[in-house]
Amino acid sequence: MLLSTKVLIHDERPDIPEFLLKIILGRGYRAGFAKDGNEIIAKLSADQYDVVLTNGGYKELNPDQRMLLESSSVFIVDIKDSRDQNQDMDLKANLCLRRPILISELWQALEELS
Repeated sequence: MLLSTKVLIHDERPDIPEFLLKIILGRGYRAGFAKDGNEIIAKLSADQYDVVLTNGGYKELNPDQRMLLESSSVFIVDIKDSRDQNQDMDLKANLCLRRPILISELWQALEELS
């Protein structure tokens, strides 16, 4: 993936978004973050993102917003806790990673998108 790729980060854990933002920016990617599903939709509408890196939490989205997100050209990487192997993805994601993820897994996922 080209480092011009722009990654939108959303994670419901309070300590994770800033950590992910710091390491993604440090790797040379462009990035921003959204606090919830509505902000993801707003940021995707207002700005061009290539990837949404998220742990889900889309309960506030209406069916039209869900369809818009799922049908967009953005690549969705869903991060789930490994404790619950039966945990379903909240959205139709392109890739699912289980926690704890290795940073190398994240880089590989981003680089394979190119």
